[in-house]
Amino acid sequence: MHTTPSTFLPRVVGIAVPLGAAPLLDTVTIDAGAESHWRYFDLERGRVADPPDTAGWDLAFERFHVIPSGEIANLGRARFDTVRAAPAAGYVRTTLGRDTVNAVTNAWYSYSYLSHLLVPKGDVYVVRTTDGHVAKLQILGYYCPGPTPGCLTFRYGWLAGGR
Repeated sequence: MHTTPSTFLPRVVGIAVPLGAAPLLDTVTIDAGAESHWRYFDLERGRVADPPDTAGWDLAFERFHVIPSGEIANLGRARFDTVRAAPAAGYVRTTLGRDTVNAVTNAWYSYSYLSHLLVPKGDVYVVRTTDGHVAKLQILGYYCPGPTPGCLTFRYGWLAGGR
């Protein structure tokens, strides 16, 4: 059985979802397909910041890698629209180094050995930014039309429970 993945056109500028604006949400697609080239996204400003201006980023993407600048927790397959507050515990920091990873986001996808496609599991994550704000996040896709891999599409919105 051949499965066609959902594809999204890159849209790297969000609507700059205001803090405390739940239920206002945004969906963004970032082309992160280049190896050894991280794309940095600022949730508050709703935009990608590329080197050398990488100050203020909240999430970074490189192909199928997703890491937060602060901490992240996985709520599992919760319904995105029902998540209204941040959990008190369960957050994991990113390990920076030769192989920069975060244990929470290492397996955001399912991989098919038959089709060689990555499919988002549908988990909802909570990101605690370095400035103390909290957002919910769900990865929706990994492909641009073609399908071309490395285009991460996600939706996000702010939650109560920050500073």
